[in-house]
Amino acid sequence: MPLDLNEQNECALNLQKSIMFKNCDSKDLVNLCSNAKKKIFEKGEVLVNEGKPQEQMFILASGSIVREKLGPNGETHVIDTQIGGATVGSLHVLKSEASFATSRCVSQVKTYQLSSQVLEEFFLQNPKFGFDVAHSLSKEVRRHTRLQRTPLLDQSPKKAPLLAVSIAASIESFYRAGMNAWLNQQLTGIPMTKLFPNMHIQIPTRVCYINGLKGLRTVLKDNLDPDSYQFPTLVRVGSAILPGLLMTPFSSILEASNAGHANPEPLKTRWTRGLIPRVAREVIFGIGLNQLSDYCEERVPTIENDQLRNAIGSLTAGVISGYLSHVVHNLSTLKLMNPNKTYSQHFKEYCAKSESRIPITLITNPYLKRMSSILFACIFPSGVIIRTSQIVGSFIILNGTILNMQKFLN
Repeated sequence: MPLDLNEQNECALNLQKSIMFKNCDSKDLVNLCSNAKKKIFEKGEVLVNEGKPQEQMFILASGSIVREKLGPNGETHVIDTQIGGATVGSLHVLKSEASFATSRCVSQVKTYQLSSQVLEEFFLQNPKFGFDVAHSLSKEVRRHTRLQRTPLLDQSPKKAPLLAVSIAASIESFYRAGMNAWLNQQLTGIPMTKLFPNMHIQIPTRVCYINGLKGLRTVLKDNLDPDSYQFPTLVRVGSAILPGLLMTPFSSILEASNAGHANPEPLKTRWTRGLIPRVAREVIFGIGLNQLSDYCEERVPTIENDQLRNAIGSLTAGVISGYLSHVVHNLSTLKLMNPNKTYSQHFKEYCAKSESRIPITLITNPYLKRMSSILFACIFPSGVIIRTSQIVGSFIILNGTILNMQKFLN
């Protein structure tokens, strides 16, 4: 029974959602669908079996299917699940090639079917339609060939104008200061006195710090050729580490500006407290803000919007950097807040706090409990959500503001 006009339009609308027909003219699709046949499949029915000739293309108007393929040892693998509005068999139907997988209905499915013969005749009668199909497929191929896969240590720095970076760092300094004050309170139990302490020191210091991280990366990339050295990988690692290492004193001043309520030492002395673990933290932060953010942004799939890709890349890098830097950040902060204790004492007390998170009935042996507390403190650190949120927010604010300011200034 021929399709009525509403059914032809429904068929064409769902057909155009397929990658293969995405750029085809709507009128051509309606004309093609006038040759389609409607069929309802019940749950559990099979559209086509793996290995059988794909003589029909199915356009799903409603319902869901699952595609299953047998492995070499008889095991079943789910290839993907097509939701209503997709096509099944479009890549094999033109020459009635063997179906790649078995398509089985997981609900009642309303389909429109186009045979290999109908498609062949329509292509022959409408050369422009064939051109549009080729254009649709070429755009999809082009999208895949554009995927970037630069190694982490080979990431090239983006342009970071001084003004753009400075504005971004000024905005982010308030977010960082507030989150840092909150984290310090959670970690030490000492109530914060101000959410944004000493901002007359923190803002210019943060501006210098972020410009240093971005600027040093650019200078090293422009003036250092790792492949000209005997051990290029070590040179790449060193150039990634160096910005965070050199900018640690600036970060120390920022941390000290947040700790005056707990450590009464003058700022010129206070900034040196917790310096050793802070170096490791700044190296992780520097690589995260620079190379890792770009690395993650490259790997965001199918999203063309620059701002959204930048935000997703920064978020991913922030989660990784926040987690990896958490323990050294805590040790640095504990030493800053209480410089009279050694790092060893701080670490023991820090680990001891994790014992309360271990169920008493689970581990009773004192030695195993102590080892478990160390494991918990390092793998499931206290306050990790706050710390990670701080880094994620900082990366998104900094990288996003720099991107948008650069576009505005250009």
